[in-house]
Amino acid sequence: MRIKEVFGIGKKILACALLLVLMALLPFTAVKCSKSESKLTSSTGKTNNDTKVSDDSNAILVGLTAAVCNENFCDEAIKAIAILINTDYEVNPDKFDLDNREVYFSKDALDNSEKEYYPKIESIVNAMDKKTLTLRNEKVFIPYSDISFGYTLDSEDCEYITSVASPWDCFSQEYDENAECVGVSVNGINYLCRNGASAEQALKWYLPHFEIK
Repeated sequence: MRIKEVFGIGKKILACALLLVLMALLPFTAVKCSKSESKLTSSTGKTNNDTKVSDDSNAILVGLTAAVCNENFCDEAIKAIAILINTDYEVNPDKFDLDNREVYFSKDALDNSEKEYYPKIESIVNAMDKKTLTLRNEKVFIPYSDISFGYTLDSEDCEYITSVASPWDCFSQEYDENAECVGVSVNGINYLCRNGASAEQALKWYLPHFEIK
């Protein structure tokens, strides 16, 4: 057996053991982050809580959420992703290219498979309160990725983001041992919500120092 294969098996075993330990710590309301909170710096994107949003912001939020979620996402996971994206869009809308099909799904340009699950996402997003994530009463841009390699990473660009365990990512069909993730694992959010966590609880796992308002 090659050294790389042995190492890979060892990582899987470690991830499995960590997963069992973490699941034993549920419910999520008791989760605490072992790392100390980094100070928010002036170099990070932020906005005031009274940021105004456009009249069509709901439609935009639906399209942005639909580009991240798919038919395999449960309702609570869709809510969590919508909260995350709503925060980021209010902080820095220029980060989102609405002409990019990988970023935004226009309701008028959906393919057949997207038409099947888009109404579900639209209904969930339109029915929920437009909550946002805040750190010390400030909204800040929160990075996210499709999946991690077992834990998320700290960020030099976003010093308020801290690393947390995300062992369930290792058992996903989309697992990639080179998949670096800062902030929030989208796959991890869906996993947690499918296993009983609310949208707020799943977000608090990855962002323990944040509040949802």
